[in-house]
Amino acid sequence: MMVPMKRTTFGFRKEVTIFEYERGLLYREGKLERLLEPGRYTFGRSEPVEVAKVSLREMSHVVPGQGLLTADRIEVRVTLVAQYRVTDPKLALQAVENYIEQLHQELQLALRDVVAAKTMDQILEGRAEIGTELLQLSAAPARRYGVELTRVGLRDVILPREVQRVLMLEVEADRTGRADLVKARHEVAAARARANTAKLLAETPEVARMQELDALLALAGKGGNVVVLPNLADLFAPRRDRNGST
Repeated sequence: MMVPMKRTTFGFRKEVTIFEYERGLLYREGKLERLLEPGRYTFGRSEPVEVAKVSLREMSHVVPGQGLLTADRIEVRVTLVAQYRVTDPKLALQAVENYIEQLHQELQLALRDVVAAKTMDQILEGRAEIGTELLQLSAAPARRYGVELTRVGLRDVILPREVQRVLMLEVEADRTGRADLVKARHEVAAARARANTAKLLAETPEVARMQELDALLALAGKGGNVVVLPNLADLFAPRRDRNGST
């Protein structure tokens, strides 16, 4: 865009300053004369010159929520963010009427094509890949008017409320299913432990007898408990199986 020039003392001359992060295009009588590097430039008051400034800093551009249909016919609203910088000020100002608006349209068209070719699940799961695809589609057209795209990404993906409710139900069902699975695993582990204990006690009666003694000692150690043993010698006698063997 053309910038107004400041008048110097007494108004005999006019000047313009190009900062380090800018470049200027000097037009004389409507014709591009040269590119202005950073610095201060002065011109005669009557000289028919104008200067347009272009920033070379990296900038961000947002393409706000676009209502688009996916490949499975679900409408989603997608917000896009792109980072870019001007690499050729002359092309940026002369190749197109407004390079920012042109970049906006390029991103819109690329986003529409990409979303229309993917399902909702693919969009939700592959946001990084979509950003890379959008960058590839938009970078080449942008270079034609002196703009370099450095990064493109999806900032927001908004689903219809009906779809959001369905997804929440799926998440809750998945969470419940995993909890039930963990509970079942614990129950199986406990059943195996009980079976192993029963087998050990059946094979080694002495262990069972020691457990009985430990239980009696624990009861006797508590205040107010009275343990009656009808035949103390039986506690220390090994158990016999049904065949009478020890």
